[in-house]
Amino acid sequence: MKYGHFDTEHDEYVIDRVDLPTSWTNYLGVENMCAVVNHTAGGYLFYKSPEYHRITRFRPNGVPMDRPGDYVYIRDDESGDFWSISWQPVGKPLDKAQYSARHGLSYSVYECDYSNIHASEKLCVPIGDDALIWDVNITNNDSATRKLSVFSYAEFSFHLVPIDNQNFQMSLYCAGSDYKDGAILYDLFYEEEGFQYFTSDFEPDGHDCVRDKFIGTYHTESDPEAVINGKCSGSTELGGNHCASLMKEITLEPGESVRLIYFLGEGKLAEADAIRNKYKDPAKLDAAYEELRAYWKAKQDNFIGKSQDPGGDTMINTWTLYQAEINVMFSRFASFIEVGGRTGLGYRDTAQDAMTVIDTDPVTCRRRIVELLQALTTQGYGIHLF
Repeated sequence: MKYGHFDTEHDEYVIDRVDLPTSWTNYLGVENMCAVVNHTAGGYLFYKSPEYHRITRFRPNGVPMDRPGDYVYIRDDESGDFWSISWQPVGKPLDKAQYSARHGLSYSVYECDYSNIHASEKLCVPIGDDALIWDVNITNNDSATRKLSVFSYAEFSFHLVPIDNQNFQMSLYCAGSDYKDGAILYDLFYEEEGFQYFTSDFEPDGHDCVRDKFIGTYHTESDPEAVINGKCSGSTELGGNHCASLMKEITLEPGESVRLIYFLGEGKLAEADAIRNKYKDPAKLDAAYEELRAYWKAKQDNFIGKSQDPGGDTMINTWTLYQAEINVMFSRFASFIEVGGRTGLGYRDTAQDAMTVIDTDPVTCRRRIVELLQALTTQGYGIHLF
C-alpha cells in the first residue's frame, strides 16, 4: 500500500493518504524548543527537556492514537458543519475531503480541501525563537460568500511528564490560566519560571483557556462543544486542565484568502508581545522559513554522495543526515516511542549518533564526545543513561 512519496526537489516527504496504519513523525526546531508532530498534527512541544519542561500534553499509546496536538478547526457558520485542517481530530470521511501532509526539514504542512474551502497549516520553530508558530491560510474556492469561524486548540501540560500522570491533587489545584490583551497565559504557579503563552497576529473574537469548557463533558477533540456551538465561553480558571483556544470569525468572498498566525511559546505576556511584534509583518516569517532552509542546505552541502541509485542518494544526502542531526540535537528519547519520559542520553546511542555528524556539526560532535568521556567509569564501561 502506497501512502506517500519523497519530493526530492523540495526535500519533503509527502503523505498523500493520511489514514496511515502508524504515525509518521517529524521534529521541528534546531535549538532549545522542539515539537514532535505526526502526519495529523498530533504530538507535543517541549523546551530543552522533554521530561522536565513539557509545554503541551500528549497521551502515549492512547486510543484514538497520537492525541492531542496542534489543531485548527474550521466551522461553516451557516450550516454548522466543521472540520480540522490536519484531518484528525475531526476525521472527515476521506471520500468527501482531500487531505495531505508534508514533512520538511524542521517544518510540517497540513492541507485540506473540503466544502469548497482550501486550508493549510504550517508548523515551524524559527531559528532564534522559543516558540512554535502555526501559519494558517484559508481560501474560499466557492462561488458564494462564506462565513467561517476558526478555532485553535492545544492542551497544556503540567510541565513535568510524571506530574501529568500522577499527583493530580497538586497539579489540578495549582496550575492556572488567564487571558489578557489577546494572549492566553498559563501559569504553573509552583514553578518560578513556569509560564507559557498562546497568542496570534489578530484580535480574537473569543477564547477558552480551560480544556473541559472548550471540549465539554462526554466530548473529545473530535467534537468539541465550543466548535459545535460556534463560540468559545471565555473560560479561565485557577486549577483544572488548561488549553489554548483562540476563535476568529472570518468572511471570505469568492476567491478571497486570509492568513492567521498563532504563537505558542515560553514566557509571559512580554514574550507574547515580543513575538507578535517581531512577526507583525508576515514577510518576516517567510524570511525565517528561508533562514531555516539555508541552515539545512549548508549542512547538506558538507556531505554529498553520488551513486547509481537516485533514491539512495536522496536517503543518504537528506533524510539520513536529517535523522542523525535530530538524534544528536534532541536524543532518541524525544519520540512517540520513548515519549520523552526519560531525560538524559543513552551511552551507546549517543556514541553512534555523534559519529554521523562529524562533517555537518563538528562542534556538537566534539561536545558529545567529551560528554561520553565524562560518563566513563573507572571500571571501563560507560554509564548507560547519563
